[in-house]
Amino acid sequence: MSWPSAPGTLTATGNQGMVQTLARTPWSVGYLGASFEDQAGKAGLLTAMLQNQDGNFLLPTAATITAAAAALTPCTPPDERLTLVFAPGADSYPLINYEYAIVWDKQPNPQMASAISNFLLWCISPQGGSAASFLDPVHFIALPTPIRARSEIQIAKIQ
Repeated sequence: MSWPSAPGTLTATGNQGMVQTLARTPWSVGYLGASFEDQAGKAGLLTAMLQNQDGNFLLPTAATITAAAAALTPCTPPDERLTLVFAPGADSYPLINYEYAIVWDKQPNPQMASAISNFLLWCISPQGGSAASFLDPVHFIALPTPIRARSEIQIAKIQ
């Protein structure tokens, strides 16, 4: 689905292009990925509070993002296909989602399956790619423990 066209609409390519376009366009509004928070701040851009389902206006903080993920963790299906947009809860930031890796469960050979599985397990491990040293600089948070467990089950299906 595309955004509707409107007079005066500006476009930008990628998050960095959006930072540059917003910085040179007074009174503009745009959307940036969380990993561009630092660049937005350096460009003098501010983050808008968004209204959630309960009517509260919140900033995207670790606490409000964690609250949104926690609210929908019990509703997550085994295949993990779920949107976290407008998660319920007074403290839930309304515009978050998980990052996904889409991988064939049947790989061409056991070595490839093992390499992909090991990489994905490292990505979601708190001692690996989900360590604060990797996540904090890009303003991401680790998967909730029950979601990580479901991801491990999905990864185990790769052969």
